[in-house]
Amino acid sequence: MDEHISLADVSQLVVTEIETFVVPAPRPDQLGETLPAAWFAQQLDQMREALIEPYIAEIDGDGRFPGSIPKPVPRQVAIVAEDDDIFLAYDPDPDGDFALIFKSASGFGVSPNRGHAVDCFMSR
Repeated sequence: MDEHISLADVSQLVVTEIETFVVPAPRPDQLGETLPAAWFAQQLDQMREALIEPYIAEIDGDGRFPGSIPKPVPRQVAIVAEDDDIFLAYDPDPDGDFALIFKSASGFGVSPNRGHAVDCFMSR
């Protein structure tokens, strides 16, 4: 885990993202129907419920789903939310962003979906 950011800092970053989240405006090139604001509010409520006291976990993963990794690459992440077998984690490598961690029978894998905490959580 990057020594420059503490678990408390990661936790505060997530809370700030939730509290400052703005429902995205529809885009002209968007496919499908626009999600209603109520959907986003529900997702934010679910995320608040899933938040936990952050802890460090070592996982095997290099950005691919479980079972597809030919050679696991151990890494330390800070788990900040748990939703069944899906975890939201701060991953300091390579860019200090958030990712979903999936738990399966074959172990833990890091989703290639990376970015802001709220966006990752809503993509689960």
